Amino acid sequence: MSSPRAIDKATVEQWLAEARVEFFTCDRCEGLHLSTLQETEGVIDSRLFLEPWGLLLTTELEIRPMALLPLAADLGRLNMDYPTLKLFQDVVDDATPQLVAAGTCLGGAGLNLEQFADFVANTIRVTRQVAAECLQLNYLFAQADPDMQPGSSALH
Repeated sequence: MSSPRAIDKATVEQWLAEARVEFFTCDRCEGLHLSTLQETEGVIDSRLFLEPWGLLLTTELEIRPMALLPLAADLGRLNMDYPTLKLFQDVVDDATPQLVAAGTCLGGAGLNLEQFADFVANTIRVTRQVAAECLQLNYLFAQADPDMQPGSSALH
């Protein structure tokens, strides 16, 4: 196991390549867009940001407007079921509502490739699970059943 080291954007790009995580950059943001998550049904965008305190991996999922209230009621449970992510709704006037899934990795003391790869792989895996559950609950725009009402079928 290599010793932790301070990370910069070049290191993150190198480690993504070594971990075989496909990514690309764009002109509009500082994030590294993760192709593997962007190909997931219901996902609008997925980016990895290098912050002064560490790493932030965010994924935005497109929420069906009629699912806003059922999803809001279910957010507490979802955040408890997926403790390595912070899940929240982002509702802006001129855009489709989104569910944001964010994973963080503190890196102020440095990181090594193994820690980085574990963080990225785990966050991708758990984000896919959230997306699959939200699709099943009919919260997201995707190939959901239009006749099904959004929300959990669990009894309280």
